[in-house]
Amino acid sequence: MPANGYGLGVTNQTIRLGRIFGLEISCNWTLLLIYLVIAWTMATSVLPAAAGGQSTLAYWVAGLVGAALFYLGLLAHEISHALVARLNGVRVTGITLWLFGGVTQLDGQPASAAREALITVVGPATSLVIGGAGFGLAAALGALGAPALIASLVAWLAVMNVVLGVFNLIPALPLDGGRLLSALLWWRTGSRQAGVHGAVRVGQVFASLLIAAGVLEAATGAVVTGIWLAFVGWFLLSAGRAEDRQTKVLARLKGVPVSAAMAAPLIRLPDWLTVDQLLPAGGGQAPLAVYALQDRTGQPSGFVSLMDLVALAPPARIHHRLSDFALPASAVPTADIQEDLDSVLRRVGGALERGVLVVNGSELVGILSGAGVARLAAQSSVPGWRRPA
Repeated sequence: MPANGYGLGVTNQTIRLGRIFGLEISCNWTLLLIYLVIAWTMATSVLPAAAGGQSTLAYWVAGLVGAALFYLGLLAHEISHALVARLNGVRVTGITLWLFGGVTQLDGQPASAAREALITVVGPATSLVIGGAGFGLAAALGALGAPALIASLVAWLAVMNVVLGVFNLIPALPLDGGRLLSALLWWRTGSRQAGVHGAVRVGQVFASLLIAAGVLEAATGAVVTGIWLAFVGWFLLSAGRAEDRQTKVLARLKGVPVSAAMAAPLIRLPDWLTVDQLLPAGGGQAPLAVYALQDRTGQPSGFVSLMDLVALAPPARIHHRLSDFALPASAVPTADIQEDLDSVLRRVGGALERGVLVVNGSELVGILSGAGVARLAAQSSVPGWRRPA
């Protein structure tokens, strides 16, 4: 089962698990499905074959524990990405475990190819180290006469962590191997876009081979394995293309000022309005991503993100005022009106969806949002488009 390295988004249907080293850890509902598949495979085939003569209950307990320990190893893989990213000046918004393993969500991108390579390689290295330690522990347990079920479980975990580390070195984005290849090509060419594009082309070959292998497996009777391989290949193919498109858009927006994509003027709202008054049921969404708030005396009282309001169920909107969701200015990212748009996008990352305050000196002049950037990106793909000054 692959881990997708870092940087790729997942669906919003996540469950918060807690914080480790200050990192927000969450999981997608698809994690439960794969967890049960892993536990079932261990309890019904892997462990009975390796350590026979145990009760069904013992196999299932070991399988459930083993699946949980496997995900702890996967989490260690992602945490290593996140900690090294922090050390290299990249903000980390969280880690999400899901169907395809895990993803470390970065706000912004590494400043150089060397830093990207360092952030990337530490993940597979962590998995390989865990795997090596697991083999050593399994050998020690066997020598000490520990129960065969426990030793077999540890050995299986060692194998899976090695597989996780090696699989992630396949040069196909968004796997870590694809990011390493992208960093190498970036270093060789001096262009991040060229690095990503080259890595995507190589990754398409590997993804196509996985799909072909999956079809062959299914045709020869291994239907479940074949479908899984084909699905993973399709995922790598589509994810790589999406990253290539995103990188091309960023390249087209290089040198374009924030003012070309921002919405203006900044709208100020009374903070005592209810959410329902701004977002009436069936009335569509408000036009801006962020609004400035003011109290009854006309004094500024913070900012409110449309994303926070939309997440509130319609029946509850009549009971909550905008002031309930007020954010201090320090909690909302800012950008100068003349700052390069691509630079801002790399810096704020996913925070763009919550809105970015645009300033001209000390004056707030507008809002930068995902919708505004998407509009400009669509215009930039039209033949004859001229980059705004």
